[in-house]
Amino acid sequence: MDVDSGLMVLDHVQKLDALPKPTASLIRYLSVQPLYSLCDEQIVDACNLIDKCCLRIQTDGFDSDLDTLCIQTTKLEEKIFDYASSDASSRVAHWVRHFTGCDSATDNQAHAAYVMACAAKALEALSEWMRSAEQDAFPPGWKVPDWPWDFYCDYVSSQASPDDRIDAIDLYTLFLEPITNLAGLRNDELTPLVAAAIKAAVRRKGGILSGKDRKIEMRERDRAIVNYALGLLKNGMSRRYVTTTVHRWFEREVTKPESERPGWATLEISKPLTRKRIEEILKQHNLL
Repeated sequence: MDVDSGLMVLDHVQKLDALPKPTASLIRYLSVQPLYSLCDEQIVDACNLIDKCCLRIQTDGFDSDLDTLCIQTTKLEEKIFDYASSDASSRVAHWVRHFTGCDSATDNQAHAAYVMACAAKALEALSEWMRSAEQDAFPPGWKVPDWPWDFYCDYVSSQASPDDRIDAIDLYTLFLEPITNLAGLRNDELTPLVAAAIKAAVRRKGGILSGKDRKIEMRERDRAIVNYALGLLKNGMSRRYVTTTVHRWFEREVTKPESERPGWATLEISKPLTRKRIEEILKQHNLL
């Protein structure tokens, strides 16, 4: 991302000192995006971090401009990380004050500003993915239809690339990881919350990958069903009997001992399909 990464998030936080929930307007803005449900937990985690950072800075008292501290830290986060990670004392707060010019910030306030910067950049990675995925769901120049909102959200979700979604989650965790990697933040009370947010994101990524694997397995299963049905038809079987014959064959294959099953009959999809589902698969491939 460019040097302004994360600043969009701060732009949507109307008042950083609007305690106790500075990100309320940001949550409202993001929660009405069609792909929000696909990354809602990550968005809430990042917003909670930003809220806690604002609370710490304001509670400790601050005689400089809060917006300046947060915006400059966000702009210069990578430079701050480079200096703090190569500093033998890992003086995160020192480098935040040095690069932002906010010399009156306490260590706690400077640490909070740095955590907020990372959370804002992580949040913007998800926001950018939601925006681009929604645009890519429709052909260029195509007028977006006036569909009911729920239907529109379902359609956009169905068009979203799992690979792009995984990339967005990877970016989200990448932007949060400096907080857990800097020795100077190891004992900060915000760090365990960041670690939990990263863990939740990794878990969600695992679910996406598992879903991709399952789709591949289901395609292989359906291909085996179609090929068997084609063989029956080529051998002269009436279409009238194909569904029942395929259904019986499928049940035999998936109930065999694991060592005797064909490659497509994995444990994940080993549950026998109903006759109606077999019929639907065959109709989808114009075999009935």
